[in-house]
Amino acid sequence: MVQRVLRTGADGSAPRFKPTPLGLFGVTVAAMFVTLLLIQSVLGTFRTGGSEDAPGDSDPGLSTAAAPPEGTSRIMIAGDSLAQGSSGDFTWRYRLWRHLNGRSELDVDFVGPYDFLLDPVTGDQGATSYADADFDTDHAGRWGATAAELAEDIGAQVAEHDPHYLLFMAGVNDFARGRSVEDALTAVRDAVTAARVAKGGVRVVLGEVTPVWGSGSDEELNTRIARFNAALPDLAAEMSGDRSPIVVARTAADFAPAQDTWDGTHPGSLGEVKIAAAFADALADDLRLGEPFPRPLPDVRTGPRSAPEVGAEQADGGVRLSWDRVPGATRYEVLQQRLRPDGDDQVRLPVEVAVSGAGERPSVVVDSLLAGATYEFVVQPFKGDEGGMRSDPVEVVYDDDPPPAPERVRVGSGGGRLSWAEVPSATHYEVWRRPLRCRLPEPSPTTGGGGTAASPSPDAGADAGEPSGESSSPTCEPRDGKGPGEGEGWSSAAVINDGTNWSIAGGSGGWELAVRAHRDFVSGGYSDPVSGGAP
Repeated sequence: MVQRVLRTGADGSAPRFKPTPLGLFGVTVAAMFVTLLLIQSVLGTFRTGGSEDAPGDSDPGLSTAAAPPEGTSRIMIAGDSLAQGSSGDFTWRYRLWRHLNGRSELDVDFVGPYDFLLDPVTGDQGATSYADADFDTDHAGRWGATAAELAEDIGAQVAEHDPHYLLFMAGVNDFARGRSVEDALTAVRDAVTAARVAKGGVRVVLGEVTPVWGSGSDEELNTRIARFNAALPDLAAEMSGDRSPIVVARTAADFAPAQDTWDGTHPGSLGEVKIAAAFADALADDLRLGEPFPRPLPDVRTGPRSAPEVGAEQADGGVRLSWDRVPGATRYEVLQQRLRPDGDDQVRLPVEVAVSGAGERPSVVVDSLLAGATYEFVVQPFKGDEGGMRSDPVEVVYDDDPPPAPERVRVGSGGGRLSWAEVPSATHYEVWRRPLRCRLPEPSPTTGGGGTAASPSPDAGADAGEPSGESSSPTCEPRDGKGPGEGEGWSSAAVINDGTNWSIAGGSGGWELAVRAHRDFVSGGYSDPVSGGAP
């Protein structure tokens, strides 16, 4: 079972001074006053409600000043790990880019200070292994960041990259660190204000926080998330202005974290599409940029998009499979099928291969295999719960070296039991036999008369000159000194799974006997034949 961890990043911040309610009110009013003075002096007045003073336009809810720019539209996507993404992701930024540049045929430039991902295995920043890097990868997302932390940097980032549109989605890490809904809303307000100080005409799309699953505190977190999302439209309406409209993307609508994320928090392919669609709809419906995302949403494949290339080699106790790391894969599963002899169905082995380091080559030793059998193995990478592209099958004949022939094969006194020394690598033994070649003795010549001796009559008595019982017994001996596989007439008599002896069945004149060792499906050598079992 995979433990799902809500990734929030380390907080580590020192406790802050908390003013009294009266002092807090004074600080807030003073800060707002200074901010408004600065904005008005540098950028001109923007309104915080309504658009009655806006120039005429076909859309009464959007001023001409806030209409889409001519030429290239610069978009900055800011947020936490959901905006940044991790190795092996397409990211929802990719899905939005493909929609805006493809279906909407816009000239769009994604801007921001970063262009990389996080490696979810090592936790290192700087990964560039997108599932498809053929898009504008610039962004302002930061793994583990709270809305409050993002608000501290957003002003400088907007000033440097000068976006027409700011897509801002954050808050889950605030809640994971125990902060209140009001704290998160205040942080979003601060982020919007800072962005406007840097660029008074920036259009802002606020994304809802998507629900989580498997965090260990889902009910508490999702309650805060729902309250936060419910308050976003009022915050947007309160702060929205003619030059700088603020709208909300319904990113949490129909978002099912158990299916739409790879770890309960971070979107997989399905979640990426839903988030991108919500932002595309908000841009199109509310800000007239591009077209709404097409419905129904496309059915996309999930999990890592690179298939591992698997190598196999014999190892102590089994077969060692190894492969290069697949970008974004947090674990791997192995599928096995015996092809021959007696082929069986493909099964998923109860083994999960985790990867703990960047330099490690994932590997696993598959045991409990049958010697001499041909197996097929397939490795499937997973990112969290999402399975990706399987490897090509690799075929292996396991441990086909034959066991040695049994030694010290002998027939016990009385001729009724065959035994032999144990072969350490054997799993079972096979007893082979063939009848000894027997013949009656030549009749003895008579003592008189000159001709050949006559055979005794079957009805003749003992005084009629019949040879003694000992002299009339058949003479039995091995045929040709050749064992099974070389001589004729040999047949398998028994398979011994436990033990190293066998009770010899009676025969008319006894048997030639040999023992063969087997290791599962691998047949070993035959012992030298011995004789026994004569009545």
